[in-house]
Amino acid sequence: MLNLSSSGGSGNYIRFMPSANAWLNNAKEEIQLKKVVFDIDNVQTGWLHLGEGVRDWQPDAGLGKKGPQPSPDHKRGFMVKFYNKELGTVEWSSNGTGPNMGLEALYNAAASQREANAGKLPVIEYTGSKLEKIGKGSTRIPNFNVVSWVERPAGMDAEEEPSFTSSGEFGGMKQAAAPKTAAAKAVDDDEMF
Repeated sequence: MLNLSSSGGSGNYIRFMPSANAWLNNAKEEIQLKKVVFDIDNVQTGWLHLGEGVRDWQPDAGLGKKGPQPSPDHKRGFMVKFYNKELGTVEWSSNGTGPNMGLEALYNAAASQREANAGKLPVIEYTGSKLEKIGKGSTRIPNFNVVSWVERPAGMDAEEEPSFTSSGEFGGMKQAAAPKTAAAKAVDDDEMF
């Protein structure tokens, strides 16, 4: 469905590292991924080139509509957003086989429940990873469960700005409050996350 098989990002991101079987934040610190809201409405697929100091994202014209490969260094990948109060809104993107397989399974599981949860977003829980042999090597596939569905949290759409410590070092992201509208029916952060 997402066409992720293989033949510019925000400042607040997380990465799944199959080689370390760990989630890292943008400061390269290991984190324990807890329950998060998965922004299934804004999943992007495309071609992603990752290298030392290089990140070139070429999104598909539509979800899973595979266009021509921009270069041999570009691999099929994705970009999604997760949210909880602890992390804020974070981007998870990857072009790795294991993460691609994990996101595809998550998307399919959530998509199968979408009709019964119209207008809501899935709350997901990371349940560990599965070691799998792929070709001549192996990878880890992150696994998730859809645990509930919620109205889009107001904090998910907050403006993000880099914040710096008093010594000038990068200190993460801060969020400005998003305006609340009745039409958005956003859940107050304190109610859910």
